[in-house]
Amino acid sequence: MSVLIRENRDNYWMLNWLDKFMEGHKGFICGGCFKNIFNQEKVKDLDIFFQNEGDREEAVDYFDSMTAGYTDGTMEDTVSEDEAEYRFLYENDNVKAYVHKETGIRLELISKIYGTAEQIISQFDFSITKFAYYKAEVEDETGAEVEEIPFDNGDKTETHIEYRVVYDDKFFEHLHLKRLVIDDKIPFPMSTFERMLRYAKYGYFPCRETKLKLIKALNELNSREIEVSESLYNGWD
Repeated sequence: MSVLIRENRDNYWMLNWLDKFMEGHKGFICGGCFKNIFNQEKVKDLDIFFQNEGDREEAVDYFDSMTAGYTDGTMEDTVSEDEAEYRFLYENDNVKAYVHKETGIRLELISKIYGTAEQIISQFDFSITKFAYYKAEVEDETGAEVEEIPFDNGDKTETHIEYRVVYDDKFFEHLHLKRLVIDDKIPFPMSTFERMLRYAKYGYFPCRETKLKLIKALNELNSREIEVSESLYNGWD
């Protein structure tokens, strides 16, 4: 079972450049991009998740407003190519994707699942993908995240926003070893198997226990579960 560690970002200055992509919405970044960042590799895309559909819709509106050709329907003017920070790339049942023109980085706004940063990464398969960068609303006096405050005494609580990280306690160890480890359930084995093959191209290989878990899970699949499993991670790293 995964143990998740939460920290402020004081020791994670290499993540500061992500702040630009966290502005204007309540989403948070999870997944494979952190493998690239900590290995000092080029980041091609960022997966942005949300606690609920409303938060995602607000984010879509925000990024649309900076995308070439956008209009809010009340004015004739649209966002020109020169003014736009983003280009629309594609949309399917799982994601809506944009390209940041200056950096070429692809942003994928995930709509397949919703939850907190902890809930989202807990559903990921490999420990080297269980890392999230998020904005926490923090109580000024106690430093507790607002959702952690045990009761409401009726007084207005003074808060501020802090950037924080949450990650699997084996994230850095397994990243250093280039080891694929599944330490929890495998809800979508076909997808996990395909991702394992993709990671192998970059020198990441499963431990023996993970191989056995995955083989067992694949053997237990029926045709309907295979179809669902194959669709889940479409568009994710």
